[in-house]
Amino acid sequence: MEKHLLSKSTFIRGLQCRKSLFLYKHYIHLRDPLSNEQRALFNRGNRVGLLARDLFPGGVDASPSSPRYFAESVAKTEELIKSGVEVIYEAAFQFDRVLVALDILVKKEGKWYAYEVKSSARISATYILDASLQYHVITRSGLPLEDFSIIHLNTAYIRRGPIELSKLFAITGVRRQAEQNEAMVMENIASEKETLGGTQVPDIAIGEHCFSPYNCDFMGQCWKQMPTDSIFSLSGVPKAELFAMYNAGIQRIDDIREDTVLSEGLKMQVQALRSQVPIIDKAGIQKFLNELQYPLFFLDFETTMPAVPMYEGNKPYQHLPFQYSLHYKKDLHSPLEHFEFLADTHTDPRKSFLLSLLEHTKRPGDILVYYATFERSVFNSLKQDFPEYGKEIDLRLSRIRDLIIPFKDRLYYHPAMKGSSSIKNVLPALVPGFSYDNLAIGNGNMAMGAYEKLRTETDLFVQQELREALLEYCKLDTLAMVKILEVLEQSVIN
Repeated sequence: MEKHLLSKSTFIRGLQCRKSLFLYKHYIHLRDPLSNEQRALFNRGNRVGLLARDLFPGGVDASPSSPRYFAESVAKTEELIKSGVEVIYEAAFQFDRVLVALDILVKKEGKWYAYEVKSSARISATYILDASLQYHVITRSGLPLEDFSIIHLNTAYIRRGPIELSKLFAITGVRRQAEQNEAMVMENIASEKETLGGTQVPDIAIGEHCFSPYNCDFMGQCWKQMPTDSIFSLSGVPKAELFAMYNAGIQRIDDIREDTVLSEGLKMQVQALRSQVPIIDKAGIQKFLNELQYPLFFLDFETTMPAVPMYEGNKPYQHLPFQYSLHYKKDLHSPLEHFEFLADTHTDPRKSFLLSLLEHTKRPGDILVYYATFERSVFNSLKQDFPEYGKEIDLRLSRIRDLIIPFKDRLYYHPAMKGSSSIKNVLPALVPGFSYDNLAIGNGNMAMGAYEKLRTETDLFVQQELREALLEYCKLDTLAMVKILEVLEQSVIN
């Protein structure tokens, strides 16, 4: 059997960008490093895929002994089908040098059914294209399929007792769409093979396709000549507009003509980036500060979002708070007090989190958060899960104030914020020397991954390191809010 040229992933890559496909096959060393967040997504997908097998128990795994030996898996699949096995996991097929590996293949009443498992809650257009390629290869290999279905998570499912797989998962047939895409699939297979057979990297300029359906992992290569003061440092502009400007020769901030029609927010960004001087609306900031009442609590918390509900009353991807940091300042000149909480990883963290937070915030004072929409949603979820604490939670909700407002509303804009109001951009811009760059855990996704790792980690030293890193990260989030507020308070005095 000839080695395959295309697979599910490379076919989708080629649909997104032929240049990316060529680089992946011939210059894989130029690929951007895989982030921890991406690894976590892949691992989550693998766990959900393994769980979905229990919908069709008793199957035989046709996976190869090594990812490099998929021909072995194709031969094993053929042998299993011939021997009468009716449930096959990771069934592999190859046709016309295109390889696919199917999550679950099932024979029912003499007819074959194909199932592909996704850890998401909805079926995207990309999943349909993925299924269309699989359907093409499997049926062209000689195995007729009665249906092709995508198994995905049902976010309406609420866990009551042991997991009920038939309710956790939804199964959606997509055979009709796959058949409708047959001509398109064949056309693109031929086109992608032609690309791979070439000797030159395809001359494809950067564009919106760099981000759709996925952020390309060769952007480090294709975008390396982009100047640091490019128009892509502007935020709040649709990508289509940015690329229209780029293709018209407007590549740097200084290329934007003075008479170009821009929104007020964009005008401010361009002005600040050109002058490299912060733009400060003192009256607007003073109005915001006047609405804050000391004592002040500075609150940040972290959540995990298990794809499969872990505890009673959970839904797929429900936010489960497991950690918080709380700085407290009695008045403008008082010293800071700090409180923190990190849940045990072997039990449901919600109630212990809630009780600790209610205790630490029982003193009067506004509760300052950064991006209140998130905190409010988690508080409301806790109120639904623990209605007996509803009154106390409502009191906390009434005291929440949002520190993102001065930056989201452009009352304070610093060019180093790069158009973003994220605290990860605001902090180093306003308080040089403070950043997340040197932390072992530098963002919420990493914190989520670290907490999930704690659940299975057996090395006590690694456990301690992870817990310390989580506490350090969350503490910086609330200390950052303290420092940012100090800058705002000082800005109306100077």
